[in-house]
Amino acid sequence: MVKLQHSILRSREVQTSNLQLYRFDLPKAGCYSALDISFRIQNGATSAINLDILDIIKHISLVVNGNDYRYHIKGQDLFRYHWQKYGRPMPYTFTEKGSATQEVWFRLAFGRFLGDPQFGLDLSRFANVQVQIDYDAVAAWGAAAAGTFTTGTCAITLVAHEFPRASRPSFRGMIGVREFWTGTTAASGTIEENLPTANMILAVGVSCLEDGVAEATDITDIKIGKDNYNVVWIDGKWYLYQDLINNELDVREEHYDLYVASTQVKDTHLANIKSAVVTPRVHTVPT
Repeated sequence: MVKLQHSILRSREVQTSNLQLYRFDLPKAGCYSALDISFRIQNGATSAINLDILDIIKHISLVVNGNDYRYHIKGQDLFRYHWQKYGRPMPYTFTEKGSATQEVWFRLAFGRFLGDPQFGLDLSRFANVQVQIDYDAVAAWGAAAAGTFTTGTCAITLVAHEFPRASRPSFRGMIGVREFWTGTTAASGTIEENLPTANMILAVGVSCLEDGVAEATDITDIKIGKDNYNVVWIDGKWYLYQDLINNELDVREEHYDLYVASTQVKDTHLANIKSAVVTPRVHTVPT
């Protein structure tokens, strides 16, 4: 297999705005197996209690020819998508400590694996390929302050996993991920959505988030079929699919640097937590 090159397109490029639609035009030529994206922000001087950096990322997109979205997905979902697909999350730093820097990495994978010679992004096939990062720290966390974040500290890194010029393959196509529906569930009932028809579908992901609600409560059943379900391909319980996916994960834990008082309740990404290992940064022995 060909050894890929790492092309650093942007390195911790600090943004003056706390909210914007960041756009970056990729080169006109080259064959990418994947594109890694890092987003960083500095906490306020006091702390950033229960402020999740993933909430800042409204959407990460890869747009070709001006209006064809090959990737378009929320930060929360993209982080989990990579975790589910590859068994472990991308690098991250989740911390609530005052003046500390939070960081999270995402990967836009255009093939089945890094170095896939059959599927990837051939930049020369398009008139324009643009990365878009729609972020809003103000809406997610509130105005910049000692207890939220430090203004003007959002920074973006872009790293391409690129085939060498002499070994560029002729891709059969590329793999993308697009959010085709999002909404708020009703108290009860069935939500039916038509799958997109523009491209062949490799898999369908379903995500549901609600604070303080047990797993498999909001969504109980998932069904995929055609012709008014005269043909059914998938029909099963949410909790069964969840168990099947969890069984394929290499990593089932996260690490947080938490700022806590004795009576605080903490929010985490993970549900159904079996155990928590707590190591204090500062430990005061009572006298």
